[in-house]
Amino acid sequence: MAFVRTITFIVPAERTQELEPGHNLYLAAVHGIKIAAQSVQGFHRGGVWMQRQPDGSVKVMHYSQWYELDNIEAYANVPMVRDFEKDVNTYLSRPVIEIYEVMG
Repeated sequence: MAFVRTITFIVPAERTQELEPGHNLYLAAVHGIKIAAQSVQGFHRGGVWMQRQPDGSVKVMHYSQWYELDNIEAYANVPMVRDFEKDVNTYLSRPVIEIYEVMG
């Protein structure tokens, strides 16, 4: 059985330029979090989706797939992941974190 953890947040329209390659937010959201996941046992795959909203903001969803729930717990406690989620909450928007079980 596999599990998926998602974190979804909104980048306000006035800060979307930070999602361009080379900016800290882009590097953290696209590469940093995946590198952190790859360092935890049980990581299967992951990625990032970004969707422009009608008001000019961007909805960002990062997903990671894991073999066990314990692996997700270990990942969620990696200092870089905790700091990233705290910074998103402080400077961008309240992140929504969800965990799903992959069926089939």
